[in-house]
Amino acid sequence: MRLIKSILKKSFLYPLYKEKQDFKYWQYKIGRLDARRGDLIDTYLPKGAIGAELGVFKGHFSRVLLNRTKPKELHLIDPWFLLTSEWPWASRNKSTVDALCNVLKSNKQEINDKIVYVHIQDDLKLLKEFPNEYFDWVYIDSTHGYEHTVSELQLLLKKVKASGIICGDDWQPDVNHRHHGVYKAVNEFILKHNYKLLYADDKNLQWFIKKNI
Repeated sequence: MRLIKSILKKSFLYPLYKEKQDFKYWQYKIGRLDARRGDLIDTYLPKGAIGAELGVFKGHFSRVLLNRTKPKELHLIDPWFLLTSEWPWASRNKSTVDALCNVLKSNKQEINDKIVYVHIQDDLKLLKEFPNEYFDWVYIDSTHGYEHTVSELQLLLKKVKASGIICGDDWQPDVNHRHHGVYKAVNEFILKHNYKLLYADDKNLQWFIKKNI
C-alpha cells in the first residue's frame, strides 16, 4: 500500500486520488456525527410535528431531521446566495447556489408533498412572519455568533410552543472558542426565561432546552 501511494504521489492522478480519499473521510465523519445527533433527535424531538432548521448549509442534517422526526412540516431556513456566493470556510464545493440546488433536489418529493418548505431568507426576518407558538421544535445551526443567537432565541421564545423544544449545534463552553457565543447566549436565555437544559455535550456539541411549565 505504501508503494502504491509513493507511486501515486509522483503521478498526475494523485490530486484526484487525494480528493477522493478526503471525500471518503469527510463522509465518514459526517455519518458518525449524524448518527449520534440522530439518536438525540429520537429522544428529544416529537414525531409528526412542525419543526425548523435555522442554517441549512448543504442540507446533510436536514435529511436526518426529516427521516428521524417524520414531520408534518419542516421549514429549512438559510440565506444561501443572498448572503454570499461562496462559503470560504466550507470543505470541497463552496458554492452557496450549488448547495441550495442540492437541498431542492434531495428534498424534491417532500417539497412537492408540502412537507418541506425551503426559505431563502435571513432567519431573523423570516421568523417574525410566523404566527406565535407555531413550531413544536427548532434546531439552530446558523451563524454561531453570540448576538445572532440571542436574537434567534428571543424570537423563538414566542414562535415555539410553550411545550416545545429549542435545540442546536456548537455547544462550546471554552470561552476562547470562536463559537462560544452559542453557549453564552443559551445559558443566559435559560436563566432569564425559566427554561431548563435537557441535554448538552461539548463532545458532540449538541444542546436541547425546554421551558419549565
